[in-house]
Amino acid sequence: MSELNDAMREIEQLEAARKYPQALAQAKLAVKKIPRSRPLLIKLAALMESCKQHDQALVLYQRMQEAVQKEGGTPNLQVSLGMARCQIRKSQYEQAAAILEPLRQSVPADAGVLAALAACRRHTGSLADAEELARAALQLNPGHQPATHELARVLIENKEIDQAIELLEQNIRRPDLYGDSIDLWIATLGKQNRNRYAQDMLEQLVKEYPESVEFVFGFAVLANRAGETSLARPAYEKALQLSPNNYRILYELGVLERIAGNLQRSRELVGQALTVRPDNPAALRTYGNDEKYAYGDDSFSRLNYVAAKLTDFNPIEQIHMHYALAKAYDDVEELDTAYRHYGIAGEKKRKIETYNEKESLKLIQIISKVVTKENLQKNEQKGCDSEIPVFILGMPRSGTSLIEQVLSSHPDIFGAGELKFLTGVMENIKVGGARLRMGEKEPVFDYDANASYELRGQRFVEKLQKLAGKPYPRIVDKMPGNFNFVGLIHAVLPNARIIHSRRHPVETCLSCYRIHFAEGHQWTYNLRELGRFYRRYWSLMEFWRKEFPGAMYEVHYEDNVADIKGQAHKLIDYLGLEWNENCLNFYNTDRPVKTASASQVRKPIYTTSTNRWRKYEKYLRPLIDELGDVIEIYEAEIAHLTPKV
Repeated sequence: MSELNDAMREIEQLEAARKYPQALAQAKLAVKKIPRSRPLLIKLAALMESCKQHDQALVLYQRMQEAVQKEGGTPNLQVSLGMARCQIRKSQYEQAAAILEPLRQSVPADAGVLAALAACRRHTGSLADAEELARAALQLNPGHQPATHELARVLIENKEIDQAIELLEQNIRRPDLYGDSIDLWIATLGKQNRNRYAQDMLEQLVKEYPESVEFVFGFAVLANRAGETSLARPAYEKALQLSPNNYRILYELGVLERIAGNLQRSRELVGQALTVRPDNPAALRTYGNDEKYAYGDDSFSRLNYVAAKLTDFNPIEQIHMHYALAKAYDDVEELDTAYRHYGIAGEKKRKIETYNEKESLKLIQIISKVVTKENLQKNEQKGCDSEIPVFILGMPRSGTSLIEQVLSSHPDIFGAGELKFLTGVMENIKVGGARLRMGEKEPVFDYDANASYELRGQRFVEKLQKLAGKPYPRIVDKMPGNFNFVGLIHAVLPNARIIHSRRHPVETCLSCYRIHFAEGHQWTYNLRELGRFYRRYWSLMEFWRKEFPGAMYEVHYEDNVADIKGQAHKLIDYLGLEWNENCLNFYNTDRPVKTASASQVRKPIYTTSTNRWRKYEKYLRPLIDELGDVIEIYEAEIAHLTPKV
């Protein structure tokens, strides 16, 4: 008995310190020594749950239940409830309800049973029942964390977001925070465009609870999302120290290192994540980005083995798996299968992230009506005359990363990446008699909404300089979506350089379609919507050319591929700088590239990146039909690159 007590005490101390992987390892060792101890087995199963090993936990709970039944004993509440929780995690809601309903009758005053039943009801669409059950659980136990979490989820479904966030913070602002709540809280605030609030709060919580891996990891994720790599990396490293072999931390740090250009380190970390959890769909997709699959190789076999249990994964994991499978089957030339997976992935992504095509069109329609040369002249405002900002814009996957990498190889240019605060600069800006609303919920700068063009530009430049860390004559913002704001940029920062990166319409859209974007870009998941979005972009750029001639320097990706040296010379000349030979060694430049092009810009130019779409033409008819004549127009523009027979 003393051996069991000692083992339980040691495990519970690790639990109290929230060192769950270590506690799980200790529990496994203890079970080997004392294999028949039911309390120890229950503890082991619960720790498997804490470490997201729900398959293993469910098997262990079921074995204990079977053993009790053979002995003719009464089912253990902890075991039955644990089985139900695991089944909910595996989307087996009917099986879970079959366990929970009898438990509710036998132990009606158990908050854990009511909270788990609330989760079942929510997942099956009975939100009113779920809310009633969660509130009943909280009446029994006002601080019950799973019930608080479930009520928050119901409120989110009912669009009562502020109340939900308040409840989630009750589960978070405490040393024994509820892990699922911090994930949901971060995701919910992200959808509300309140990432800065979440990051600032986590930064404070890390100071209060420096040994809490959830707070440290959460801060790292948000700092990385904001592009603040210098803050994110040490936080990820600290989180990994607190929770060694944690597959989520290994994976996220691996992605950061990939962005930073440390490709070998990234592959090692993602590989370690797959060693810990071989069926991690996100890690499989990321690992496969730089893999050339072949029939019979280990990577291809592993991917198909994991795919056999596709339905066991949650929706976002299934999406990662479909993209991973599409890439693999594309590599082995099974294109029918590959494009079936791309299509399914897009359909599933759309169910998670809805896309309102009419709503997305509004901004372009308003801007093209309001932001005219005539209206800007009516304002009689001067902008900030700084020459520091450089904007690289255009469609995603159009070669913007390549241009930024070439420019950033110059010692007088700093590449700041895809910055997200230009919309904040333009929020509530007056053009003619109208004010433009960008939908920003968090202030980016400390200035009045009626700020002048000049002050808005100054604040933007100050932000660029702070990110750069030291003085640079030119600092690059490579957010492709800034193509919406060419006229406004020209007004607020009249001396800024604007580089419009262009690429074959089908090639651009195909590349977008085959990528899983971590956030935004909802228009990429359906070929027809993708084609219509491209045409709107195309029309807006035509508008900018006519309304503000000479405001943009335009570059064809195909010209860059054909003559990178000549094009690089022209770019540096456009920026008003002296030529530097480093620009031709852009693939060796050590800097973050936070896009799907992270690995591509680490390699010399490769000509296979042009005209690939012909191989897939039969799968792209809906896209090609929507693009229509823009294909022919663009091909005429790059006709000089076609070999003469």
